[in-house]
Amino acid sequence: MKAIEITIHNFRSICDATISLDEYGILVGVNNAGKTTVIDAIRAFYGKGVKFDKTRDFPHKGAEGTETWVEIEFEPSAEEIETLKDEYRSETNTFRVRNYLYSDQKDKEGKEKSGPYAYIGGVLSEERFYGFKNVGQGKFGEIIYIPAVSKIDEHTKLTGPSALRDLVNSVLSKVMEQSGAYQALSDSFEQFEGAIKTETTTEGHSLQSIETDISNELSGWGAGFKLNINPVGVDDIIKGLVNHEIVDESLGKTQPISAYGQGFQRSVIYTLIRVAAKYSANKKTPKKKEFAPELTWILFEEPEAFLHPTQVSSLNSDLRLLAEAPDSQVLLSTHNPQFATHSIRKITAICRLQREACCTKSYQISSQDLDAVLTVNQHDAQVWAAAGMQIDPDDLQIDMEAVKYALWLDEKRSAAFFSEKVLLVEGPTETALLSYMFDQGLLPNCKGVFILDTIGKYNIHRFMRLFEAFGIKHYVLYDSDNARHAPVDASIQATSNPFTGGIDTFPDDLERFLGIAPAARPHRKPQHVMLQVATNGVDLNPLASKINALVSK
Repeated sequence: MKAIEITIHNFRSICDATISLDEYGILVGVNNAGKTTVIDAIRAFYGKGVKFDKTRDFPHKGAEGTETWVEIEFEPSAEEIETLKDEYRSETNTFRVRNYLYSDQKDKEGKEKSGPYAYIGGVLSEERFYGFKNVGQGKFGEIIYIPAVSKIDEHTKLTGPSALRDLVNSVLSKVMEQSGAYQALSDSFEQFEGAIKTETTTEGHSLQSIETDISNELSGWGAGFKLNINPVGVDDIIKGLVNHEIVDESLGKTQPISAYGQGFQRSVIYTLIRVAAKYSANKKTPKKKEFAPELTWILFEEPEAFLHPTQVSSLNSDLRLLAEAPDSQVLLSTHNPQFATHSIRKITAICRLQREACCTKSYQISSQDLDAVLTVNQHDAQVWAAAGMQIDPDDLQIDMEAVKYALWLDEKRSAAFFSEKVLLVEGPTETALLSYMFDQGLLPNCKGVFILDTIGKYNIHRFMRLFEAFGIKHYVLYDSDNARHAPVDASIQATSNPFTGGIDTFPDDLERFLGIAPAARPHRKPQHVMLQVATNGVDLNPLASKINALVSK
């Protein structure tokens, strides 16, 4: 089973938001945008670690109505859907449940609404899902929450629930069912029980004497007393007899996990979860008559914390692979662009969150909207060709539009998803120069503005359309080239949208605006401009004024 959509209503900074969920979903946005709020809403739905507190969790501003609830739509497997009650099943073989965290409304029994309510025929009903008062009934799978900062003991303890305990238990319980060694241990315990009860201390006391003395006192009641020594069970072995340690191959000895750094400890945590998922995937699940779907949903906050860049890349790949399992799903929040570097067709898995007037808004692009963006981009290329511009035949194919996005949305440019504002410029010359100017204190208004190289003005409109879908405020600055590319200029101007803060141009190009002679060869333009700025005292104040004014709109 997979979760495919969540709606959050009046929970902390989220007054109302619906988020499509992918098997590998990513929450991005600046600090305090609401990423943790989404994850905590899921935890509240499952009743795991977050209990709704109206004083703390109800929105202080912008609330819509007086209720707080979280609604999730699930898509069971073909086998699982057969065991779901017919009335809960949608036309697309999904089911939807609303879990009321707070309500001042009464249910049909006259009690305050709380717990999970079913959708029947696509409409929210007054019926509790399977009659349950809470969600802890195995109908929604389970979640594993990994906070940005967590203690290794929470995931490796054997005296309580943990990833390591679940892993050891899943293997040991099956082994012990048919283990000759365990049967011999049980037989030995029976012999031990019979012998130890009669053995005495130097004072002549024994377990048997305790039994006798207590039984004598109770005889008047027609009752006796007996002490039993039970065989060691799976839980007893795991809790009291199993321990763990790390073997340091370089030192040739064992070490406690706590002796290692945070990066290693987080790797151990993820490794335990991944290995446990692998063992779980290999188990044979008997066909069930009652609805009990399989889902392990990993909620991972800032998985990049304490990890080296190459380890982040490896973790990203591993998490994607884990999410492909039919009963596994991953939702992570991150500040690292490596996790947002997608095949363009997978960009629908990204949900960008942003605070607007104290409320968190969510922005995504659906597959249908993405297709529409690719189509209108292709249409622009056709218009340019019809206007007499030289366009490569490949650029007229819609598949080429997808290829271009896939090539351009690398780790560096994907940082735009994490920014509040983006300044779109033509190429590396502008990004290098503007970064230099910011470091020199010439661009105070560009604090927090990400400068994005669009690889030429022919692509500016493409980024503008994508940023509109993700709610990214952006500004545009490019060379007008004395109107030599009028169709391109027209496309850029026509693509202005509610998230376009402003568009400005250089009448000819950047070099002439600065009073610099053009580079002898175009590919040397970045180093040529930076050399002139460094050695010839180029006045950058007019450019600084232009940019500061643009990004202030």
